[in-house]
Amino acid sequence: MFDFEKYMHAPSLIATASSYILIGTLFAIIYRKKPASPKLWKAILVLVLGMFAFHFTFNLAEEVISIPILPIGVALLSWLLGRQGNAARWQRYRRFAWLGFLSNFIVFAFALLAIPLDGMMYPKNVPSTYMMDVKKASLIASHPHSKEGTLNKAKLEKLMGKMKQKKIESESWYNRIRKDGDYKEKFPYILNGTTAAKGSGLKAIIFIEEDGRGILITPNKGRQVYFRLKESILKGGDGENG
Repeated sequence: MFDFEKYMHAPSLIATASSYILIGTLFAIIYRKKPASPKLWKAILVLVLGMFAFHFTFNLAEEVISIPILPIGVALLSWLLGRQGNAARWQRYRRFAWLGFLSNFIVFAFALLAIPLDGMMYPKNVPSTYMMDVKKASLIASHPHSKEGTLNKAKLEKLMGKMKQKKIESESWYNRIRKDGDYKEKFPYILNGTTAAKGSGLKAIIFIEEDGRGILITPNKGRQVYFRLKESILKGGDGENG
């Protein structure tokens, strides 16, 4: 079955819907105002063909952004509709073709707005963004030398809003592991079965620290985040008992 939730990203959907509403509104204004307008389906076809363009793609704030550069569709339509000296036919469709190219910039602008919107709807310094639902959470030992432990789910839910984001000390963590004999894993458990905030489009691997008080989250997009708790969420293992 298709997992719609897995691919749904609410800010992108809002931005895309808004951009197409604006494009549709501009199309309607031009179509109604233009004297001797062509048939509606032909105007829509020209609009769609006008969208074809050469894009420059780059990464911005960990999002893939694509900006149009060359209006390939407009150039093609200008040649097709204006050939054999039929300049009047090209003039009839010209605005719809250029609106098609302009549509790329409208979509681009709304895609940029989706970035801060994502930050407002799904703050990355809040644990519940990555694990909104922990009812089905369980613990998996990911290291052969991990001590057997179980998850204290009640305590995890209780402490969810009290976790504090801390700086990731990757270098000192690595050095400590080497110093301890090159066998001790700092995050020997994986928190399995959690669900990220609906509409965030996030999937994350969540590692639990050996003492049960640290949570390292590696999302499918964005940077790693580390949260520290005042109490352990483990029963047994290297954390507190109970």
